[in-house]
Amino acid sequence: MYQKKRTSPFTIFFRILFTACLIYSVVFIFQNSLQIAEQSSLRSEQVQQVVNEVAGTVGLGPFSLHMVRKMAHFAEFMMMGFWFMLCLRVYTRHFIKHVSWPLFLGLGTAVMDETIQMFVDGRGSSVKDVWIDFSGFLMGLFVALLILMFLRMCVILFVHRHDDQELVQPEPQPRPTKKRPAPSPALQPQEQWEEEAEEEWEEEPLPQYQPPARPARQTARRAPEPQPRWEPVPEEQKEEEESYDTSIEIEH
Repeated sequence: MYQKKRTSPFTIFFRILFTACLIYSVVFIFQNSLQIAEQSSLRSEQVQQVVNEVAGTVGLGPFSLHMVRKMAHFAEFMMMGFWFMLCLRVYTRHFIKHVSWPLFLGLGTAVMDETIQMFVDGRGSSVKDVWIDFSGFLMGLFVALLILMFLRMCVILFVHRHDDQELVQPEPQPRPTKKRPAPSPALQPQEQWEEEAEEEWEEEPLPQYQPPARPARQTARRAPEPQPRWEPVPEEQKEEEESYDTSIEIEH
């Protein structure tokens, strides 16, 4: 039976943390949209003063109230997109495949934010603000995606940090153990009787032909008999023999 993999406690902790941050960013956006015009203007002036003081230290000029309000919209939706991407990552590993969900929800939140301002005293909505909010949301997604890719690259390099040493000096591998043959199952009485019958009727092999053994040769050999040596007969003796023979023939 398939057993579900247990979730790590670190994963559960980050899920709770990123989900809470995402919910707080959405509540913060809607809370600012529900403020009336006087409260929103007073708060924007306070933020403008802080921004101009910080910008003056780096040599940047003072920003107008209108610019500060647009930058505030961009920043709050950027934080929402950042937390949304991190939240999506801790819930699934295929976060790139499911990135269409954050895009749809980010655009829907921007439209809803501008729609709420239509029903607040002294506030209004514009399509330009919707695009500013959605642009900030995309920037937050992109920043979170870069951070995730950087962390993943660091983890891969840390895991494979000893691969070069293994290529230079490979570790000795253990010798493979010989597998013992599995014992044959015990024969049933009927199978054993059939095997014995086959052994009884098995024909005996014919004896192979073996040539008779030859007697060992005698080491001592007979000496060869001396042959008569031929010597030439002198001519005088030949004439006497011929004359003797002819005389005998004449007498007869």
